[in-house]
Amino acid sequence: MDWVREGLCLPPGASGEPDSDRAWRPWVLQEEEGTFRMWYSGHDGTTWRIIEAIQKPGGQWEAQGVVVDAGLAGESDDYGVQAPCVVKTRGGYLMAYAGFDGEVTRLHMASSQNGHEWSPLGTFLQRGEEDTVGASHPSLLITGARWWLFFSGYDGTGEGRKAAVLAAVSESGASWDRLGPVLLPELSEVSASHPCVIDIARELHMFYASDNGRQVGIALATSRDGINWDRRGVVLPPTGDGPDSLATHAPCVVRLSDGTLKMWYSALPLEDTQFAYRICSATHAA
Repeated sequence: MDWVREGLCLPPGASGEPDSDRAWRPWVLQEEEGTFRMWYSGHDGTTWRIIEAIQKPGGQWEAQGVVVDAGLAGESDDYGVQAPCVVKTRGGYLMAYAGFDGEVTRLHMASSQNGHEWSPLGTFLQRGEEDTVGASHPSLLITGARWWLFFSGYDGTGEGRKAAVLAAVSESGASWDRLGPVLLPELSEVSASHPCVIDIARELHMFYASDNGRQVGIALATSRDGINWDRRGVVLPPTGDGPDSLATHAPCVVRLSDGTLKMWYSALPLEDTQFAYRICSATHAA
């Protein structure tokens, strides 16, 4: 796949804004009237929060503010929330996201009628050996037969950096059966993580972050059954001297109403020393 980079799509937040330090892991839906809605992780130097942004047809992205904040003291996400994934259902919107309690990162769920005002539903997946210290970066996919959940699992090895893509399935989203790892890091990788899975012509396409210990690029794997995956290699590596010259990370790929593939992702330029990720976009050149 050849991708045409479009550069930064969301300007950095001003000092004191919830995304002034980092903007991370975007998730985008295209509404029927052509408006794009994005939910992403924002960090102000202290706390991760989930922020909404909207792009109307022909316009620029405009941040709408925090929509999911860190939980109250003693709750499972009281240290921060991040990595949203949003799907539209017959009842409204459903968001899976990661919440941190100071020790462990767990997957949480929230629901909304309008995608702006969210009601937290708490944690929804039991931890296993593969995600002992953290489960994050969920990707929900609703097919005709079942619900799929793909996510990053951290087992605490590799100085905490090792991650694999894990999977679970559900009939309705109410209860989940774990399937374990479906994409482990290769020998050349520190981690395979941050999955975004979409269905194209009955074949699942997983875009994910491939970290080889020196740099992070966005890779692709494909599958017919959701369990066995064929790696296709890195499709959007860091390159040049632009805003993503040091790292391309945490992708969200959407198949638009006209069939075009568009990607939003987190990026770092070469001169960055603070991991101040910003959100960029790219379009697939057919």
